[in-house]
Amino acid sequence: MSPLRTAMPLILIASFHAQATADGERLISSEMSSACLDTIWQTVNAVHYDSTFGGVDWKAIYARYRARLDSLRADRDFIRLMNQMLQELGLSHYAVFRTEDRAAAGSPLLSEGSLGLDIRLLAHEAVILSVTPGYPAAAGGLQSGFVIDMVNDVLVGRLIEDAAADLPPHLNERGRLNTVADAIASRFFGPVGTAVKLSYRDAADTEHEVTLEMKARTGKTILADDYPPFYVDFTARRLPGDIGYISFSGFLPPVDEQFTAAIDSLTGLRGLILDIRGNPGGSHEVGEAIAAKLVREETLFSIFRYRDRTEQIVLQPTRPTYDGPVVILIDVMNGSASERFSACMQSIGRALVIGERSPGLVGPSEIKPLPNGASFMYLIAQSLTPGGTVLEGHGVIPDIPVGLDRQSLLAGVDAQLQRAIAYIHSASE
Repeated sequence: MSPLRTAMPLILIASFHAQATADGERLISSEMSSACLDTIWQTVNAVHYDSTFGGVDWKAIYARYRARLDSLRADRDFIRLMNQMLQELGLSHYAVFRTEDRAAAGSPLLSEGSLGLDIRLLAHEAVILSVTPGYPAAAGGLQSGFVIDMVNDVLVGRLIEDAAADLPPHLNERGRLNTVADAIASRFFGPVGTAVKLSYRDAADTEHEVTLEMKARTGKTILADDYPPFYVDFTARRLPGDIGYISFSGFLPPVDEQFTAAIDSLTGLRGLILDIRGNPGGSHEVGEAIAAKLVREETLFSIFRYRDRTEQIVLQPTRPTYDGPVVILIDVMNGSASERFSACMQSIGRALVIGERSPGLVGPSEIKPLPNGASFMYLIAQSLTPGGTVLEGHGVIPDIPVGLDRQSLLAGVDAQLQRAIAYIHSASE
């Protein structure tokens, strides 16, 4: 079991033991695949928060997928089959995976190297939202608003098509966009020193090519001995007009401690902007610790509905608290704990949410190792706001919807951030 109540697609725990062919392909025996299937099915059968499984015949699903095991030999085919089975539940936070495969493919939370490049899909193009100072993308001359057309000689359009062809059928439009964009963004993370060739268009649509190498990241954190290292970026600064700006890339320790220290040091603020756009989630406890720094009194923050009980999460203020206006920036790239945090802060009236509606991929979940050494993530509860809104599939609806467009980014204007600044100025007058 995880030591944290997790709520994102990629908090991973696994041990790695599998037979492999000469070319490195893992094999799986029929006995092993049966043992793994039984572990997965029985866990869902016992723990899933809805004893009716949303109307799905879970026993019939077991029989149907059990009959397909004998034809499998490759471990990757077994994992693919198990994910197909879990997708029939129509919910997020069900997955079978191998941590090292995810990390090797590129992961904003797991990869030790980065190009320092953040993109969004706008009008079917991979448009740069921001570049991180001191990283290869910035040194290579890339800027906000530029369009990435090819990655390692593969057209971005092809990457979009490939990612879209393998999407779980239950995803809504926002979830599909989230998953496809993440598949492209993952190409900008990987082992330190890995070379990535980019073809891009500048502000005048002139085409360029540049080859960049992944740079070592800071923000490395170890959650537990049986977890891989995670990398979380954290920024806190004072914007003109005495507006606090805090951004972090995951709800993972020590972000809660960093947030507390930042709030205590950023005194005399007119307002606070929490920019968690693109944040995939993390630990629910980290979100609760952040929220506790922003409430004045004991507050019902959220509700978890388990199979056998309902749990209310009540915040106790962490003094000294910050009592001024709070704006949270979100978009379709948010997920899980970041969605729950935003929705609950909005529900208790403690923050105004600006940006784009999130997809509604919300836990909490836990992870257990399977007999073949892979990991199985499974949902353990349904997440609700204190007002009773179910977040799975619903997401967070901004109080002020604001989208992004390439022309504004090329002009150096982040429309979502600028709207947040304008709101704080008006709220504090």
